[in-house]
Amino acid sequence: MSFFAKLGSGSDTDSDSGSESEESILSGEEGEEQDRKLAAKSNKASMFLRSDDEESEEESEEEEEEMSDEDTEDERAAMANRFLKGAASSDEESDEEDKTVVMSAKDKRFAEMDASIQNIQNATKNANGAANDWVLASSDRHVCFTDPPAGHIPPAFLQILVELEQGVTDTISAEKSASKKMAPVKAKALNGLRQTIKKKAKEFEGILRTYNEDPDAYGAAYNKANTAPAVPKVKKVAATEEDGEAVSADFTTIGKGGKVLNLTAEGILKTLRDIFEQRGRKNTDRAETIRILVKLLEVAETTYQRLRVLLALVPARLDYSQALPSIPHDSWVSGRSEMDQLLQLLLDNPDYIVEENVEEYDDLVEREPETVDGQAKRVKVSGNLISLLENLDNEFTKTLQHTDAHEKGSDYIERLREETPLYTTIVKAQVLFERENWSDAIARAVMRRLEHVYAKPDVIIEHFEKATAQSVNGLTSKVTPFGVAREPSALIHLLCIYIYGSEAPLLRARAILVHIFNHAMHGRYHQARDLLLMSHMQDTIQHADVTTQILYNRAVMQLGLAAFRRGYISECQTVLSEMFSTQRQKELLAQAIQRYGTQLSPEQELIEKRRLLPFHMHLNIELLEAAYLTSCMLVEIPLLASVDTEEQRRRIASKTFKRLLDMADKQAFMGPPENTRDHVVKASKALQAGEWERAKDLILSIKVWQLLDNAAEVKDMLSKKIQEEGLRTYLFTYSNYYASTSLSHLATTFSLPSSTVTSVISRMIYTDELAASLDQIDGVVIFHRVEQTEVQKLAQQLAEKAVTMVEQNEKALDVKLGNTGQAGA
Repeated sequence: MSFFAKLGSGSDTDSDSGSESEESILSGEEGEEQDRKLAAKSNKASMFLRSDDEESEEESEEEEEEMSDEDTEDERAAMANRFLKGAASSDEESDEEDKTVVMSAKDKRFAEMDASIQNIQNATKNANGAANDWVLASSDRHVCFTDPPAGHIPPAFLQILVELEQGVTDTISAEKSASKKMAPVKAKALNGLRQTIKKKAKEFEGILRTYNEDPDAYGAAYNKANTAPAVPKVKKVAATEEDGEAVSADFTTIGKGGKVLNLTAEGILKTLRDIFEQRGRKNTDRAETIRILVKLLEVAETTYQRLRVLLALVPARLDYSQALPSIPHDSWVSGRSEMDQLLQLLLDNPDYIVEENVEEYDDLVEREPETVDGQAKRVKVSGNLISLLENLDNEFTKTLQHTDAHEKGSDYIERLREETPLYTTIVKAQVLFERENWSDAIARAVMRRLEHVYAKPDVIIEHFEKATAQSVNGLTSKVTPFGVAREPSALIHLLCIYIYGSEAPLLRARAILVHIFNHAMHGRYHQARDLLLMSHMQDTIQHADVTTQILYNRAVMQLGLAAFRRGYISECQTVLSEMFSTQRQKELLAQAIQRYGTQLSPEQELIEKRRLLPFHMHLNIELLEAAYLTSCMLVEIPLLASVDTEEQRRRIASKTFKRLLDMADKQAFMGPPENTRDHVVKASKALQAGEWERAKDLILSIKVWQLLDNAAEVKDMLSKKIQEEGLRTYLFTYSNYYASTSLSHLATTFSLPSSTVTSVISRMIYTDELAASLDQIDGVVIFHRVEQTEVQKLAQQLAEKAVTMVEQNEKALDVKLGNTGQAGA
């Protein structure tokens, strides 16, 4: 049949008489004429035109007629065979040539590899003479050497590998002695082929050795192992019964993309290399990777295999869900358990060690400790334990950050319970680092340990230490010896002292702040204050990173609260005033994001959220505010009563407290107090009016004092302070109206002992706050009034204005010289 019998239709004459057949065969002159027409229409079709003799055309017509006769007879026979039982069907025989062969993925891979091997062999037969043969061979190497079929390696694959290795070696040797150098394209292709062969030869080193020893024996064994058995009509799957469940006998695990996974002890290292090569690529199924690694950990037999799998499994857990704010809690718990297994494995097997910088080694070869010249040589595995530990700790913080602590469920509490095993894991890591004498890693582990205990109550720290002692039974530590009874504060002191001796300035600064916080939390105000002043942290903290600045703010707030608990009211106001003057307490303590008047970008907001502390680490802002405002009341109210002019009134130290008082003065009616501020403001108004008993009741009725561990002592201290400051306020207010007053009357009015009244008045006279004298014989206070002349008043006003101008000039000079940042220093 000619080419145009499939594309064109017949002539007009044929179409008129075309009722007998739908297709007509063109031949002779009509066919030639049609050839010319189509050749003129299409240049592409002309390449298929061939001029034949008339004899060949007649022979083709005769053959077509014979074929049509045979087809007619075959069709009749087929019609008859449809009704004959057992008659052979000719459909299958007639369609054998047109049948599409369906091949499995494995067969396709074999076919592609065979074709590629044939092309490489043809290209390299005359490699020395042809210019582009190595280029052609290199282009086919990807098909030949990429992912060879699983199972037994075909002999053809090994043969072409050996031949190419020999051919490349010979060509390179000849090239070195040749006068004319190889073309750059050919040299590049030869070099790429050389690298591929070297890699594959290393990968199949053992199999190649077996093949080179006896290629015929290897081929016979391969053919025997891959001979297809007779397949029965009904395909059955052999299975065995184990524990009542059917388990397949010959199933193979298939991974993503149809790759065969060798999840056995022999294939662990090869599977690990494949996983490492896939890590970080786009569309990598991390969940599937974790499942494979967990299976590998189950089948691992040697210590080296378990180490390699755990070093891959823990990072895979931590990288599980990069799109989410934090990894799932279950995944973190599994990762923490596997990290603990890794540390315990290294503690139990001192001959194995994980280091970041090790000599290059073959990761496909099983390694065991060796003895060289009578000395044991340890097996060093590449890895970074301290980074894994810190990442695990950071992920624990993230899980707490993104869990609502106020919801009805107990998710936050359940996750917080995992802090005890995490603390134990950190201690194990510290013991391991001490054994290896890694000073930097020890300091970082100790700092992580400190961050988990410095803000905890003593009961929780004791629980942590008890669980650690049970877990590290038999281990020793030089930093914190086990089996020694010590107070929680002594433990924190030991940990901080070790970091003070380290070479990391950032860790030392954080350890100092942690130590200050712990001292202040336990009410040791003077120790915390002295440590802060000796460290000079207040001068250099602006140059530290943000997390260290947050820790500094927390330590200062705790220091101010410690001063309040000990009754140092003026010190408490001084320490807390800077924080509460900013109105950004929660932001500066990393407890919320409060940016007034600024719009954060999504990236900045994400960074701010990552800095937030978990809920159980928060400081109570209401308690701090209550302590600060109460301190301001006790300090500022007597001072306000002592001033004579509005100019002196403006010099009140606490602008926040003065603003609250001014807002209260502007209100026509004040209802009952609803929050802490209302209680303090109403108590301040009562204290100004001399109603110290009402002020005391308002202050002591603040419920937030119950959060203090020594609430009863604090309330007693506040009662005494309010009585004393009420006395001072009374003297400042009414001293101008009395010539003298009885000490006993003052003691009765303010319910104070006479000795206390005498002490308060004596101190006021000594500090020139009160112009008076004591007559202890008669038990009276005699007030001295000195009336200033008009000139003296004007001179005092002039001096005050001169001082104000000097201060303004100094500020302007500092701004001009750029010394504003050094004013605090």
